[in-house]
Amino acid sequence: MGQLLRLHFENKDHSFRILNNGPVTRATTEIDLLLGSAAHTIIKSGQSWQWKDPAGEVPAELVQAIAKAIILRFCI
Repeated sequence: MGQLLRLHFENKDHSFRILNNGPVTRATTEIDLLLGSAAHTIIKSGQSWQWKDPAGEVPAELVQAIAKAIILRFCI
């Protein structure tokens, strides 16, 4: 997709880009992101989203905010 999305979280602006080759739909369970200059992957676990490889440098609450922004943007 490559579309740049912005998010305001904990008094900071975050920009991220969705790197998935196909469209993001309700059936999507894994989303590749470029957050800042680092690539990350989020996976759907039940009704919530989490980092595939938690690095510790990015809070888990941020992934929930990113997932919510994606869900609202793409109506999934």
